Amino acid sequence: MAIKRSSKVDSTFSASSMTDLIFLLLVFFVLATTLINPNNAVKMTLPTSSSGMGDPSAVSISVLSGPAGFSYVFNGKTASPHMDVQELVPELNAYYEMNMGASGKPLIVSVHCEKDQTTVDALLSIIDMINEQNQANDEVAPGVQRYKMVLATDKK
Repeated sequence: MAIKRSSKVDSTFSASSMTDLIFLLLVFFVLATTLINPNNAVKMTLPTSSSGMGDPSAVSISVLSGPAGFSYVFNGKTASPHMDVQELVPELNAYYEMNMGASGKPLIVSVHCEKDQTTVDALLSIIDMINEQNQANDEVAPGVQRYKMVLATDKK
């Protein structure tokens, strides 16, 4: 006697329940992340200081525009603006020798400029001056950069 087994396995898969589950998870995560306040997510206490001393490894050069052209202010000394970028060289080199000369680390030069008024020429003159000073130092100490530059356009 021949007994036939009818064990046919249905190989179809219904993905409709899976899409419902994915949709519910998506809605949950979207709602959960919009309710989190980023200020309360990580509690951080920032250090405070009562001294007026800043980081000696960073200086700032501000580019100001005026009726006579651009003026350059070194480290916020607005009482003595320089009309030519080459006038900054002795002051920059003296600052480096006084604060960074012994360590040999590079001095970070932060260039602050007004976003709407500063032209590319004023920025390029500062970049050229920094490159000339690094090349002059390369002849004395090969492979050592004296100055690195950062461009900042917005004030906080």
